[in-house]
Amino acid sequence: MERLHYLRRGTGAPLLLIQGTAAHSLHWGERLLSLLAESFDVVAYDHRGTGRSAPVDRAFGVADLADDAAALLDELGWSRAYVLGVSMGGLVAQELALRHPDRVAGLLLGCTHTGGTGAPPEVLDVLAAAVVRGDPLATVRNVFRVGVKDPDGVRAGAWDEYREAVLTLPVPPQVTAGQIAAVTRHSTADRLHAIGVPTHVVHGDADRLVPADAGERIAAAIPGARFTLVPAGHFFWLEQPETTAAWIAGACAPRSGTDLSAAES
Repeated sequence: MERLHYLRRGTGAPLLLIQGTAAHSLHWGERLLSLLAESFDVVAYDHRGTGRSAPVDRAFGVADLADDAAALLDELGWSRAYVLGVSMGGLVAQELALRHPDRVAGLLLGCTHTGGTGAPPEVLDVLAAAVVRGDPLATVRNVFRVGVKDPDGVRAGAWDEYREAVLTLPVPPQVTAGQIAAVTRHSTADRLHAIGVPTHVVHGDADRLVPADAGERIAAAIPGARFTLVPAGHFFWLEQPETTAAWIAGACAPRSGTDLSAAES
């Protein structure tokens, strides 16, 4: 495992947060992390090559990123944890549950897909149009506006958290390209039936980057999985941190007497 930097907050059941492409631990936003810390021992980490984690100098795949997450669980002393992955992080979380099923107590998947293809042309067109040459802040603002449902009505703190995350610790373009290539080469579509842990899928009804039907297909393929559509865009956790925290708490409620809050750490 590459050396991974992580943030750790709170006490309670262990919860691992896995971010998406070109994102790291700061992209969860302080508001959501503080809410989760009230109920969970929550860890948000930076993928290899992003944030404050060690740089990368070689190609990697989604399976490598899933093994990174498993190795981090070892480092934390967690035998099992609830796992939330969003976007590319949702694909990593799926692979983690497939490769290391005994390490995942419950799987939460947000605004994600099963990989296997590149981004649709219309998505690439939208992101390309967001780029403002020579003005990084304008580009960040445009991508944010694409990622939320109502750019003009979104809660004020969402933009501040997103801007700080992107500009404080920019993800190197070559790492972003490597992540996109890894997702394109990978697919979980024909293996989802093998996921045996409790799974809850959530998707924004106005997600312009990953259509909501991608989440519906995942939920339909995983035995017993639940699907929830929320009034948000791709960045649903930044738009609605209170709703997101409540969803996570409900999805991770102890089942059949199982309580992970005393997990060794």
